[in-house]
Amino acid sequence: MSSTDKMSLKAFWNAVEQRLADLSADGLRSILRAMAQETLPMQRRAFLKALEPVAGTEAMAQAAMQQDKLLADIDDLGSEIQSAADQSEPWEDDYEHEWDDYGDYGDEDSVGPFETFVEPLSALFDRVEAVFDSGNLELARIAYQKLFEILSLEDNYGRGIRLNDVEGVDGDEVVARYLRAIYETESPKHRPQVLFAQMQQVRPSQPIAHVTLGDISDISTKPLPDRDRFLRDWIEFLHKQSGGEADAWLREAIRLSQGAAGLEKLARAEGKKHPRAYLDWFTALEQENKYGQVLTAAQEALEKLPDKLPIRAAVADRLCAAAAKVKDATALRAGRWHAFAAQPTLPRLLDVRDATPSGNERAAVMQQAILHIKNYLAHPPRQQGTWGGWREDNLEDEAWIDKSVLTHAYLLAGDWEAAHQLAAREKTLGWSSGDNPQGLVVACFFALLSGQPVDALPKNLTQLWQQALQTGVGYHSYSYDYADYDDNDGYDDDGDDDSDDDGDGRADAQEKDTPRRLMQAYAETFAATVLTDEQQLRVLSWCTKIAKQRMDDIVSNLHRRSYGKAAQLIAACAEVWQARGQTDKAEAMLNGARESYPRHRAFQSELDTAMERMGRSVRRKRR
Repeated sequence: MSSTDKMSLKAFWNAVEQRLADLSADGLRSILRAMAQETLPMQRRAFLKALEPVAGTEAMAQAAMQQDKLLADIDDLGSEIQSAADQSEPWEDDYEHEWDDYGDYGDEDSVGPFETFVEPLSALFDRVEAVFDSGNLELARIAYQKLFEILSLEDNYGRGIRLNDVEGVDGDEVVARYLRAIYETESPKHRPQVLFAQMQQVRPSQPIAHVTLGDISDISTKPLPDRDRFLRDWIEFLHKQSGGEADAWLREAIRLSQGAAGLEKLARAEGKKHPRAYLDWFTALEQENKYGQVLTAAQEALEKLPDKLPIRAAVADRLCAAAAKVKDATALRAGRWHAFAAQPTLPRLLDVRDATPSGNERAAVMQQAILHIKNYLAHPPRQQGTWGGWREDNLEDEAWIDKSVLTHAYLLAGDWEAAHQLAAREKTLGWSSGDNPQGLVVACFFALLSGQPVDALPKNLTQLWQQALQTGVGYHSYSYDYADYDDNDGYDDDGDDDSDDDGDGRADAQEKDTPRRLMQAYAETFAATVLTDEQQLRVLSWCTKIAKQRMDDIVSNLHRRSYGKAAQLIAACAEVWQARGQTDKAEAMLNGARESYPRHRAFQSELDTAMERMGRSVRRKRR
């Protein structure tokens, strides 16, 4: 199903039979002895019992499932659960002592007062599985329907038993067995409609997964009856449906019945309606190592798909992968641009930059990227993502970016004046927001003007620089332990949002590598930058002014949890002046901060810490 490490039942039994066929009697004894040695003392009797000869399959299944009582037992359990739901008490009355300091409900989950019913429900699922394995699919279908009705029961507080609450039961396989039972017991004429409705209604245990025809086929060692006829009817039916699931099932059916040729036909004929058909077509070609054909097909797709379609980025990514395989640098550069144009994120901006030779060509493409980002920000997506419908992934979601991407583009293009103008309009608070580029620009200017390599900056400036690069990249991309993060609510007193809004907590490989690539890009940019003494002094004076203003705005307004930020910024500014050989300016910066707020002991303490990072002794006595 959704888990790539899960083996289907059909594949498992095929593998078991193959292993048994390949084993000699001595080989099998050797395996059993090894398993016996690993058996824990309390499990030894169960292990020996498992080695006893198994009774006839039919007799064992009949005894296990008690078919004549199965439906009645399910109904009885359903009535008990419904009665418990009707009589249930409010959550806090039953489990008030379980609530923790953050308002979360301890270790208790949504099962609530229904915990005692989980074990008998699990036993019923085992009995229905035995019914299914015995071949009585009519009974299995009815029984599963009744069990799903039980799983939908809730009390007035939303508590109930869900499929993933039932211990010892694989929810994905339960769904596949139920749908296989429907497939084999429904008439061929109505099979597509009924199966489609039930495939949409029931869900595997993984919330983001969906069941496939392959799952239904592989849940049994027996081949799918009337497979070829069904595939023809299924494809005809799905062509008339809409939605993400219908699209996925259509592409799967065409792949199963017609292979790469069918996917090619679908993509070329209906690519605008089914753009993912292109991706499936590319996959089929890649499996045959036909990367030249992938490159040609991807170029064709980009010519046909609408310019603002987000999935163009995924198509362009596949183009780039194929171009790299066939060593076509020109196609690779074009693909990087197409991907960035569709999804103008920071990692894709770096892709465009890195794929373009340095010099005039890179300068030109960076200016082109700046114009595209500005236009994208001026006309943002109407909504983020798609809610309420199943999606395979986020390839069709428009990218949400902020000013940080534009700021990075300005800075990496060496357009210092444009970056300065963008930052000068912002406030000195809220630097952690991607829509306030001032912190990034100040940190970048400090790093540039220090004259030091980006990987060897003074300690306070290093922290400031790393935190600035964090903006727009994502907190999951960093392993640094930032002092400005507040563990209680994710917000510091200066209004900076330090929470992780990634949502799923997940980061793809490209995003994980972004910090390293960003550092390298800035190292190259700084090395190629030449500013006059007058320009350097003007920029540094502005940064110094901003640093003092930010300190005043934080400390005078008593944003206590951000005192460390203010002290770090002042110390970083002093480090830059010191690195430039102007120790008097550095001393004036530190002393001015100290003297401005003599009564703010918490700030003075943070300033002490920042100065200690500089290797300076603390002048005032600690209280």
